[in-house]
Amino acid sequence: MKFFKLPCLLLCFVNMTSFAKGPSPYLPLQTDPLIELELNRLATLAKLPVLTKPYHAATVNRYLKKVAYSHPSLYKRISTYLQRYKKEAAVTHVAVQINYSDTENITLPNQRGQMIDANYQASFSGFWQINQYLILNGGGKYYEDGGYVQTNSFISFGIDVLQVDVGYREHWISPFQDSAVLLSTQAKPPLSVTISNPSLITDFNLKYEISIGVLDEHTNISFDKDLPPISGEPALLTMHFSAQPFNWWTIGFNRTLMFGGDDNVTGRDIWNAIIDPVNSDNCGGNGTQLQNCSEEFGNQQASISNRFDLDLFDMPFSLFYEYAGEDTNNYTNHKLANLANSFGLFLPYLTDNVSLNMEFTTFQSAWYTHHIYGEGYSNDGVKMGHWWGSMKDPKDGVGGEAGSVRLDWQSSEESQVSMLYRTANFNKSSYENYQRSHELELNYTRVIDANFLGVKLYLGRNNYSNNFVRTSISYSW
Repeated sequence: MKFFKLPCLLLCFVNMTSFAKGPSPYLPLQTDPLIELELNRLATLAKLPVLTKPYHAATVNRYLKKVAYSHPSLYKRISTYLQRYKKEAAVTHVAVQINYSDTENITLPNQRGQMIDANYQASFSGFWQINQYLILNGGGKYYEDGGYVQTNSFISFGIDVLQVDVGYREHWISPFQDSAVLLSTQAKPPLSVTISNPSLITDFNLKYEISIGVLDEHTNISFDKDLPPISGEPALLTMHFSAQPFNWWTIGFNRTLMFGGDDNVTGRDIWNAIIDPVNSDNCGGNGTQLQNCSEEFGNQQASISNRFDLDLFDMPFSLFYEYAGEDTNNYTNHKLANLANSFGLFLPYLTDNVSLNMEFTTFQSAWYTHHIYGEGYSNDGVKMGHWWGSMKDPKDGVGGEAGSVRLDWQSSEESQVSMLYRTANFNKSSYENYQRSHELELNYTRVIDANFLGVKLYLGRNNYSNNFVRTSISYSW
């Protein structure tokens, strides 16, 4: 052990001094399952007080030293991976994949609107740190019939407590790994401006993330029911604030506001909608001042998210809970209605080489649909939140439930096997006779000369009782 301490100490010192006091590049989000699993393990073990993704590389780097002695293998893998982000410029990800599917018209979970029948795809990302205060990030994904999707293509500038990102920067507003009720990578990212803090603030580890973006064109926008529907480009405002009251509990407060599309929104309208959603979005009745429904602001969602990083019998684990609402309750600004409750459990080391993640969400009615926006809470026709939302009719406000279980097994130093099971169900609906869906995703990954060869089998039965099978082989650098 003494021989190991000196190299660990030197590595910790290098890690602590390698990132400048400026903006930080971001780590992968729903693109590299192996390193993302390691980051999730680190988040539990180091009690990382961050509830949104993608992670700033600088934030992860600061917390990595906490596992240097307790989990040296994990420390080494993440530390080695972070080296690519400590260069002036680097290509951080390149992957190609070929697929075969016997089915069409199924949207893949968390894959930016990609359909199941795309026969090939490629993705890349990289960055160039021009100076201490400016980073150019480039990236994207191309797949058959979907064209080029801009992801991770943005400019970052600022300092470590105020980073500004302008471009196609992705957002995942949830501590959960396989789903996010408010905003995820289910749909492609909009062009946006984001401010956040790579360096957490005060002893309570305060973090903020605020963005405003422009969605793709929506049709069938109807603020005034006496006029024909219009087409336009709505805006999406997201807000996240989190703190760590205790080193084992991180709590976050989240809002999304989808509005506009008719070029008739002012800064005062936005501010009033933030501080007083009842009188901005709840039209009619005795509990609101808003009686002219053509003056409604748009579509709002809110949630309170929690992560509890605990230990029991020397086994670390994380519990997740998120309480979300699609509307206000009884004309009260501080009470939510049309609820979605999410529960999760993550065991980073069920054994020395096995991890387990479980998630479950229940939805009441009206999620991802809206009376003003005919296409609902979506971008380019794909729902922007939980993958459950893409499994029902786009106009159907029915409630339901969704869950997933993922088991990862590192079978050797060079290979890993993962199994992911998803299921979804819907309440009785006037649109469709939905059935419970069952999906199984099996992945085998092998390291070849520091690169990764992957084989995947994805099969199941969707909510319309249609069976599907998809096979894939990928290679990533």
